[in-house]
Amino acid sequence: FHHCNRQLSYVERARLLEKIKTDDAFCSSQLESAKFLLYNKGQPLLRKGSGPGDHQAAWVDFEKTLKLNPEVKSKSVALSVDDAGVARFATMLGSEADPVDVEISNSSKFTDLRVGLFLVNSEVAHTLSKGWSLLMWDRKNKFCSNCGKPLIRSISGAGSKCSECTSVFYPSTSPVGIVSIGDPSTDKLLLIRQPRYPKGMFSCIAGFLDVGETLENCVRREVAEEVGMEVESVKYKCSQHWPFPAGSLMIGCHAVAAPGQLPDPCKVELEDARWFNREQVREAVERIDNNPRLRVGRNNNPDEIFVAPRGAVAYNLVTDWLENK
Repeated sequence: FHHCNRQLSYVERARLLEKIKTDDAFCSSQLESAKFLLYNKGQPLLRKGSGPGDHQAAWVDFEKTLKLNPEVKSKSVALSVDDAGVARFATMLGSEADPVDVEISNSSKFTDLRVGLFLVNSEVAHTLSKGWSLLMWDRKNKFCSNCGKPLIRSISGAGSKCSECTSVFYPSTSPVGIVSIGDPSTDKLLLIRQPRYPKGMFSCIAGFLDVGETLENCVRREVAEEVGMEVESVKYKCSQHWPFPAGSLMIGCHAVAAPGQLPDPCKVELEDARWFNREQVREAVERIDNNPRLRVGRNNNPDEIFVAPRGAVAYNLVTDWLENK
């Protein structure tokens, strides 16, 4: 494949990425012309953008990456193909490389992933999340769960096969239902607070789907478990991949609560659960918009309520409720 002077269509890029993922020989042929996103202890290399939310992934060419990680040909994972047909991979910084030197030479910084996801646009956030999830899957899945023999991974990192039996393995994603809950009879939104949140932060109820559950089942169960309430309807809104704890698909929904219910928060999982009126929710959104670093703040005022920052599914759900009476 020769890189193009014209822009590839989405279909062309999708098919090219599929060939990279499934054809080891072709994947190998693309590596030396590829671009690489480096991670140092879980921190992706980001270049500061022109404004808030505009940081970019700092892509490094093969020659430089090979010096920073001599195992780049066997320890990288395929991410995407850009408009010109150039393959993009993620890889770890080698143990001998100096992270500070890498930052200086690339005018970039290794950035905490939980922070970095909110410093970039949604497309870059997807790339950062995908890269780390694939690298973690590769690191943790070395042996066949059927017979115990070593696995042989594809060059692209998109799957592995057993060196002994016929078993094959692919990276998996755990589905999570996350839900905003409204009561039209009072025009209020229910938000919850977990003990691990920074002071002042409230968010939406979320939980992993149990085996055999539909998304709607999951949402109804999580609402019942966490706040002791029943919901009458559940509607899908949006979704987002999230790299924690090991790769999750956050599936955002809005639910309508049966009218007149008061939350009874589960003492094990929640610190608080409250109904908020429209003005209170608007203030909470404005607060996080004005200062996204509240999300990682340690000295926040607990009385100054804010929600998850822009870029999180919870933010989309809350602002969607605000905009749609």
